[in-house]
Order: sequence, then C-alpha cells, then structure tokens
Amino acid sequence: MLDEAQAYEDSRNYDCCQIINGAFTVGCAVNEAYCEGRSATPADVEVEAVAKRLLWRSCKKWDGIESDYVAKDEDDAWDYAGEIPGFQEEYIRQAKEMLEIARKAVNE
Repeated sequence: MLDEAQAYEDSRNYDCCQIINGAFTVGCAVNEAYCEGRSATPADVEVEAVAKRLLWRSCKKWDGIESDYVAKDEDDAWDYAGEIPGFQEEYIRQAKEMLEIARKAVNE
C-alpha cells in the first residue's frame, strides 16, 4: 500500500513530502489520504456491488431452485435473489469476506 501511495504521489506534480514552514506539503496529504482510502472499511455500496457480481457470475442457472427463471442482467438476478430467503445475505457475506481478504493483502 505504501509503495502504491508513493507511486501515485510520484506520478503527480507535488512537492515530495518536504516540510515547509513546519507544515507538510500537498504530496504528503495525498499520500496519507491514499493510504487511508485503501485501508478503509468497504462501504455498503461496494459490498453490494461485489455481491451482485458474485451472484451474476455464479448463477447463470439457478442450481437447486425449482424455476425456469432466467435473469436479464445483474440487477434483475439480484432482485430475484431477494425473493429467496437468505440468498442475497449469503452473497453479501461472501463479498465482505473477499473485500476483507483484499484489504488485508493491501495492508501487508
């Protein structure tokens, strides 16, 4: 994460973390903000977006469900999954787990 933040900072035309008159430069603030964003807990909208994609990728056919339903798109599949008790919740659980794994890898 720190390497990514430094590369991002270096790709911009900022002063490179020099202290000027006792204050950090814009480059330092950008570097810190980048690190905070990369290590932040995922927002609900991020979790739901990952859950929808997992559902869409894994449920081209609805295994174990007695239905001839064919989803038109990702949102349609998500809406249909909401009618099946626990279905969306399981994909949200998986999405949170995947995002946690990704965040952990970024912080190591």
